[in-house]
Amino acid sequence: MKRWLLFLVVVFGAVILGCGGGGGGVSTGTVNVVANVLWVETGSATSPQATVRIGDVSTLTDQIDGFVSLDVPPGNLTLTVTFTPTGSPTPIVRTFPLGLVTGDIDLGEIYVGPEEIVLTGQIVDSTTSNPVNQATVKFAGRKAITGSDGRFTMTNVAYSSATQSVFFGIQGQATKTGYFTTFFSPPGPPTSGILDIGTLTLTPEGSSNPPPLPFNVNGLATPTGGFAEIEVLSGVTPIRNVTADAFGNFTLWLPVGTYTVNATSGVRSGTSNLTVTSVNTVTNVQITLN
Repeated sequence: MKRWLLFLVVVFGAVILGCGGGGGGVSTGTVNVVANVLWVETGSATSPQATVRIGDVSTLTDQIDGFVSLDVPPGNLTLTVTFTPTGSPTPIVRTFPLGLVTGDIDLGEIYVGPEEIVLTGQIVDSTTSNPVNQATVKFAGRKAITGSDGRFTMTNVAYSSATQSVFFGIQGQATKTGYFTTFFSPPGPPTSGILDIGTLTLTPEGSSNPPPLPFNVNGLATPTGGFAEIEVLSGVTPIRNVTADAFGNFTLWLPVGTYTVNATSGVRSGTSNLTVTSVNTVTNVQITLN
């Protein structure tokens, strides 16, 4: 009888232990790293799929939006993307140092491309014009920290000299505790592999003159425009490329001006004219797909 009781206790304990550690099957002692890996020439997921690795853990990017999710041990992590474009004999390998990661992290959109450039600039206080030290600047999945002179140098930024419209539409940001976030887009192409974005201002929180909105165009591709490819033209020149979400919604930032917005979803397409009169108000645009 005692042996049977002992057996039942052991089995019951094993069941209880087996039920523990829920939450989607994530192993105890790991952190979850998620990102959307995009090709800088299209602004969409890489095709064919790319391999993303952190340590001994790897996965393929989602075919639609480039999403990846990896559960890895915490520590000083580096994410590596390996992508072989169609027709290319040589894979493109890009590494993204993540630093010390002790909790779940969303890297947002990280871009890979056939080329890499250096991004430079300076961050100053909008009220004093003094350099802002230790501000964080992020762009296309890369990150840099300003020095005491407010300047930063960001290396290994994805770029394509053949197709630049997506690159010009990527939105970067500069942040520091006690300041509003400042958003920016590339002002032009690089020179000899270096793109200086000039001087950006950070506005102290509580200021009566906050910075512009992170986006000022709110769009919808309809009907059923999920994951439609959106292209913005200034005259005949493409200046922005984005992909709508699963419901056909998209947002972007544009300076004051008049534009043509094209949307394509499979064999269907549509066009709408757009006029932006202010960077501080949101302009809505709807594109009907036929």
